[in-house]
Amino acid sequence: MTDVFRIADILVSHAKEVHGDEIGIIAYYGSHAKGTATRTSDLDIYYVPDDGKAGSLSCTFILDGLPYDFWGPPWRMLEEIANARSRRPWAVSASLVADTKVLHSRSQADLERFKALKARIQELTQPESRGYMVERAIDEFRTTMFQLGQMHLAKTIGDIPGLHWVGWKFVSSAVNCLALVNQTYFSKGWGSNTAQILQMLQKPDDLEDLMNGILQPTGSDEMLAHADRLADEVRVILRSAQDSLAEPSVPQEVFKDFYYYVHEYKNKVLSACEKSDVLAASSAAFHLQELICALMNKVDPGFYGEDFNLLGEYLGGYRKTGFPDLLEPASQGDFGTLKKHVMELDEKSKAWFAQHSMDLNILKNEDQLNLFLNQRDP
Repeated sequence: MTDVFRIADILVSHAKEVHGDEIGIIAYYGSHAKGTATRTSDLDIYYVPDDGKAGSLSCTFILDGLPYDFWGPPWRMLEEIANARSRRPWAVSASLVADTKVLHSRSQADLERFKALKARIQELTQPESRGYMVERAIDEFRTTMFQLGQMHLAKTIGDIPGLHWVGWKFVSSAVNCLALVNQTYFSKGWGSNTAQILQMLQKPDDLEDLMNGILQPTGSDEMLAHADRLADEVRVILRSAQDSLAEPSVPQEVFKDFYYYVHEYKNKVLSACEKSDVLAASSAAFHLQELICALMNKVDPGFYGEDFNLLGEYLGGYRKTGFPDLLEPASQGDFGTLKKHVMELDEKSKAWFAQHSMDLNILKNEDQLNLFLNQRDP
């Protein structure tokens, strides 16, 4: 059987001869890089070109029964992978950079640039990067929920092949969430990394059963039931991680110059109420209350409410202040109560800002404006 590294030498020699000035790195990964290759293992090899260069070098072929894919991820893609911001799941893509061996580098600068990407992945597995990786996991959960929605849609319209395919994508995204929050990645691809998945510390106790119920279901109802449970359990883990990272801020930092927004949206609500415009009134009321809730939650317990969260998960600080609820009268089109509540919110927020020594920035004339500007930017 042909020596795969002899084939690698041919690819490297050709690349250097034809595109040597355009390629920063040529590297290989996978089982050969880890020393676990068998006689049937193919060679995973790629080159890193300058932007827009050496596109013709990319090729696929089969030699002596083994497939070869010589592909060219640009620096930008590898940087996105190294920062856990790639569209490729971190769980399996991080190994493309972290577990590679370099066959060729154009210069020492290129080699150091590549080493820096490997070091960045290692950095993201350390405790100091936990906050960043939890953020990345929460961001990935949006994809998880989208795929869950696609599964329910496929079931509703009777697209059973589509349901099974999106089930794979859902599991991939859910597992990627877990890999991110665990600050780990897998050295093997799907089909070979089950053991690594189950070694993660933060995971549902019945993760393997849930995955099997989705990927090898007895029916679509069972499949969706397992998917719903997996999404719920992953979200519980992410919420716990979010809570563990909470760092309360003082009101002066969070609400600096904020009264302007209370005043602006109060006027929007009142104007919409005068016009009996339910949609406009609801939009302004919901926006104002949600924004205050999100910021209050940063004051206590210490994280900003965001799209990942349900409003009830960051409503406590708002209620603790005694601020009135705008959501119920807005949703019911109760303009009288809504007007009363938004005026009450305006007055109570002024008192709360004063209590915490925050200026409202309410100016009476141009002289006060000039003084205001000079005090902020002397």
